[in-house]
Amino acid sequence: MSVFTAWGDAYVRNVPRRGRLVISVSVLVALVVGAVSLYFGARWQSNTAVVDLGESIQDYEGRPVNILLAASDAREGEPEAATRSDSMVLVHISEDRSRIDAVQIPRDTVLDVPACASPDGRAFPSGRVMINGMLGYGPACLTRSVEDLAGVSVDHYAELRFSGFIDMIDALDGLPVDLDQAMVDPKADLDLPAGQQTLSGEEALALARTRDSFDGSDIARMAHQQDVIGAVVGHVTASGTLTSPERMIGFIDAATSSLRVDSGLGSLGAKVGLGVELARVPSENITVATMPWEADPLDPNRVVPSADAADLFAALSTDRPMSP
Repeated sequence: MSVFTAWGDAYVRNVPRRGRLVISVSVLVALVVGAVSLYFGARWQSNTAVVDLGESIQDYEGRPVNILLAASDAREGEPEAATRSDSMVLVHISEDRSRIDAVQIPRDTVLDVPACASPDGRAFPSGRVMINGMLGYGPACLTRSVEDLAGVSVDHYAELRFSGFIDMIDALDGLPVDLDQAMVDPKADLDLPAGQQTLSGEEALALARTRDSFDGSDIARMAHQQDVIGAVVGHVTASGTLTSPERMIGFIDAATSSLRVDSGLGSLGAKVGLGVELARVPSENITVATMPWEADPLDPNRVVPSADAADLFAALSTDRPMSP
């Protein structure tokens, strides 16, 4: 039983847990792009940062699309080289647009990464590293690492920074939650009592990041983050944000000011097109899986892809449904 119960999450009650993360992201994207395209297009366009990944597609017709979603721990005043990707989801939209398959990649995954360089001059010479550290060399290096891991081409990249998540929650006047039990994790600056309460942006981020409130593993935290994202989407839909221009402006400013996307998603039309593609897919055709893993033989606190991971990634590369 989850220790986290979100208010306003009726839209996911009958959905298998494995599909909730991408449904939550899809709904949030669809809601936001719809409002932005109608009212706040120029505001979104001016706020969103664009990063260079090399070539990325803008014509979605007649081909599957792979998108890397990342949440970074970047904070104001910290050097880019210190940035880590706190979570990563590789999203595959099928060629016929009938299906979304997504893979959560544990941040503690260790792999051999080829040499890469970012446009601003940061360079990784090649070596064995934890995949979350590759964002310190730039989004292009993180994307290339995921491509090498999964054996697929990543067409687009979207990244939300911690500061953006905090500001989004604060723009919503906090996140209502109902905790089945108290949650304490000094490492995440988390100290919450049981029961109904409204979290600040800082508290909501701590709730999303906690490990030690569970078994200390990144795997348990990934499942917990699905609930947090679902709570945010439920609150956006239930709080009147979408019908209040003042609240929506604050929410959009918070989201887009800490959002980075590749140049292929740099235009408003591309963002809206992506949101439409995601929103069209029926919930029963959305599958989320965690990358199959096993303990790293060199470090039991880290993980490596298991043999089953190759089969899962092969399904994505050939546009076949992932096994449930």
